[in-house]
Amino acid sequence: MEMVRFLVGVLLPYVALLVFVVGMAYRFWSWKKLASPPMTLFPAPPDEKANALNTLQEVVLFKSLFQGDRVLWVFAWVFHAVLLLIFVGHFRVFTNVDGLLMKLGMSKDAIQAMSSGAGGVAGVVIMLATVLLLARRMAVPRVREITGLADYLALLLIAAIILSGDMMRFGAENVDLLSDTRAYFSTLACFGNVTGAGLLRNNVFLLHMCLALMLILCIPFSKILHFGGIFFTHQLLRRH
Repeated sequence: MEMVRFLVGVLLPYVALLVFVVGMAYRFWSWKKLASPPMTLFPAPPDEKANALNTLQEVVLFKSLFQGDRVLWVFAWVFHAVLLLIFVGHFRVFTNVDGLLMKLGMSKDAIQAMSSGAGGVAGVVIMLATVLLLARRMAVPRVREITGLADYLALLLIAAIILSGDMMRFGAENVDLLSDTRAYFSTLACFGNVTGAGLLRNNVFLLHMCLALMLILCIPFSKILHFGGIFFTHQLLRRH
């Protein structure tokens, strides 16, 4: 078990970060080199401002999906919106956002209550959205036909990450999601010794950490990267 703790808690974070950064840099570099097609699939906007606005609508509102499938749009938009909320919430570990909120008049107890309440609701909502998206892929024939094994595995991996996160938040094991994780990651960031970190003795956290790092490793090489590719594809297709 000590070897697992070392691999997941000490070695894998650095490997995952290195692969992610290099992989993302390569993908963006390769997209940047794509030639503009001789014919566009959409009428070109009158100027770059309209082009940027159209891309923003796709990224924030999923405009094309809304026009094509309203039911899927609801599931997908809720999933991505809550995922963004959770992603921002995790930055509380790495930043002094508490200090900013306290300057705005919030007490420590109020900040913690807001974090716990919003985090708990977000964990439940995104789990339901993930299950619905997975069920849709299996239930709708036209969607099932174009769904590959990698698509199922990606959704299952995300579901496992969410479930393990919910287990930490709602489970019986006592995990200080702020001070313990902040101390652990700040030591990692400084290349300090985290082998004795108490957090690595928590098996649920170790599982959550392992699954999240696996997802980070997969992002540059999977369809999950659509969150980055959408900026390039929409700019490319609507370019003059």
